Amino acid sequence: MKSFKLVAASIGTAAAMFAAGASAQSPGVLLPISITNASGNVADMTKAADGNPNTSWNAGGGPTQWIDIDLGSERVFLKLRMLPSQNPAGNTVHHVWGRNDAGEWFHFGEISGYTEDNKWIEYKNLKEIPVRTIILQTTASPSWVAWREFQVVDGGDLSKSCHTNLPWGMAVYRTEAGGCPDYTFNTTYYIRDTRNLPKGAEIYVCSTFNMNGWSWINTTGSLPYAGTIPRQGRCGAYQGDGLFRMRKN
Repeated sequence: MKSFKLVAASIGTAAAMFAAGASAQSPGVLLPISITNASGNVADMTKAADGNPNTSWNAGGGPTQWIDIDLGSERVFLKLRMLPSQNPAGNTVHHVWGRNDAGEWFHFGEISGYTEDNKWIEYKNLKEIPVRTIILQTTASPSWVAWREFQVVDGGDLSKSCHTNLPWGMAVYRTEAGGCPDYTFNTTYYIRDTRNLPKGAEIYVCSTFNMNGWSWINTTGSLPYAGTIPRQGRCGAYQGDGLFRMRKN
């Protein structure tokens, strides 16, 4: 894209954290990625996803800059890992956007804090929204915007079911009345396959059933769906419309 248009409505802020090291890969299934577009220096953009942290894409200028990360197909992502090439170190602000094959835009959230060269930044995504492209937009930095490497951790497959007689690790993350007239409750259950998610993964579920090996995080606050209070029908097929935030042990 020739210009970056902020055309999507924000869908909430997901948790983010700044990692302290640049050597170890985060566990989990890494999606094959490619760089398909960027602001500034387009010629070197593929260096941000070549598997070599000693090469980098440099936009050739300061903020605002952006880069497109293609996931190959529409996927839910669990984490976006970013390895900056930054001098000097300092406070930065990055926005994580997504775009699906239909051209719809989604604002997943913002990362802000102190960053420095060759130290990984991790963004944890808590939204079950499949996208084809992740767009990372940097709006504040003391340095020219440049990235050594990106990694994207898969968030698991999504599916639908008319019942909850499901294998272990298949989590219900949303329900919807209708769609299953041949079943007693005539309810559609939205399912997320959590079996290959790494230790420490965090997700939201309507029920803790089938979630062996996961712990409930009793949270309140501004994070999306925090706590277990009713969430406007997201889990309406369950008593109390409660939503549970879970972490894999």
